[in-house]
Amino acid sequence: MNSRDLEYYQQRERQERERAARADDTTARRVHLELAERYLTLAQSPASLGAVQA
Repeated sequence: MNSRDLEYYQQRERQERERAARADDTTARRVHLELAERYLTLAQSPASLGAVQA
């Protein structure tokens, strides 16, 4: 993973957490937080990137 990928995943994680904080609906909030966690996993584990693309 290159630095652009890492920056992208970190940015998307932040965005999803912000959207979760603004969401009025509990289901939407949960989905945004789940997406944030997935982006965090991608940012922390380059090996997981291949698993997602497969």
